[in-house]
Amino acid sequence: MEYKNSKISESNKKKIIKDLFNDVSKKYDLMNDIMSFGLHRLWKRDLIKSVKREKEKMILDLAGGTGDIGSALANQLTNSMIFLYDLSLKMIVHGKKNKSILNNNLFLINGSADQLAIKNNSIDLITLAFGLRNFSDKEKCIKECRRVLKYGKKIYVLEFSPTINELIAPLYNYYSLKIIPFVGEKIANNKAAYKYLIESINEFPHNQELENIFTKNGFFCYNRKKYFGGIAYLNIFSKI
Repeated sequence: MEYKNSKISESNKKKIIKDLFNDVSKKYDLMNDIMSFGLHRLWKRDLIKSVKREKEKMILDLAGGTGDIGSALANQLTNSMIFLYDLSLKMIVHGKKNKSILNNNLFLINGSADQLAIKNNSIDLITLAFGLRNFSDKEKCIKECRRVLKYGKKIYVLEFSPTINELIAPLYNYYSLKIIPFVGEKIANNKAAYKYLIESINEFPHNQELENIFTKNGFFCYNRKKYFGGIAYLNIFSKI
């Protein structure tokens, strides 16, 4: 199957993305290591450390995938309730089989980010790592996040960025456009999926554009952190 990001209609994108992540679920964590040189683990660890300091009670791990962030939060914040929410059932199932995501305070939900089965103003904090760029309607999902988030509370958005340091850009672009799809074919048997994932990074809004989208939908940028020359950013937005 071909995943041509720019040519996917919005009505079909959700199903295609769901199928994509179902297809690569067993190799997804390994391919994340390859895509980021293993750095995504450090970035997620930094996110988890920041979230832990917040000491919030009701946390939504949106696009939680195989549960690396959700399970870590559940283990470290034993008095909190963590809701891992993902469109791909196979990602959740794979995580459940291969990780300790059976904590009493971790709840697994298979569903879409644009129709969250969560009450208004009920969530204290949202984590969204490497998922926003794959949402079929980003603004609708951001509005849903605002709906379920309590006033003044934060959403942590960790994402690869199309804007990186010009010194490393040529090497990174060659690696992402040539090497990653090739490795995706050899390891995950799905070159097209990883070609799409790279294209989705390149088409993702730049930081200021992303901030404008969140601002338009009732948030303000609380903080921003750059990783490894701008390959990834952690944007923290607060509901107003």
